[in-house]
Amino acid sequence: MENEQAILKKRATVIVGHKSDQQKETRETLSVVEFLLIPERYAVAGNFVQEVLPLTEITPIPGAPAFIIGVINMRGKIVSLINLKIKFSLKEKGLTDFNKVIILHNELMEFGIVADAIAGTRLMPLDSISPPPLTLDKIAAELVIGISADGMILLDADKMLKSSHLIVNQKLKQ
Repeated sequence: MENEQAILKKRATVIVGHKSDQQKETRETLSVVEFLLIPERYAVAGNFVQEVLPLTEITPIPGAPAFIIGVINMRGKIVSLINLKIKFSLKEKGLTDFNKVIILHNELMEFGIVADAIAGTRLMPLDSISPPPLTLDKIAAELVIGISADGMILLDADKMLKSSHLIVNQKLKQ
């Protein structure tokens, strides 16, 4: 009788284990592109990433805000580049040939953000994202969705592409 109880308990444990595995599989996830702005790790939703390029020759734009570092020619298309390190007040060490450009786009806007390195892509469970800290300044708070359990900062690419803090749309006065 005791042996049967042990077998039943073992089976119950296995069944419960399988259910938790199924629950993990049905968790809602988000495909993200993870990148580094040394010393921090960031990510954006993959559906807003058009492509990732090596940093090529940048043409500076006179009179542009400091966070807009210039434009690049992407196969005949001019794309502006944004340095989030300046926008997020991170320590800047300058650009090198190792930097990458992540081209973000939606139906209305397209620009590149400069990254120190690309860490790759991954699926991030949405329930593992904690809200951003309350200590963020207004601009960062607008652009940060939250922070993962392993310390990666998830940026809201949709808001970045629509943000008046990142898009310069100056009209000339007549």
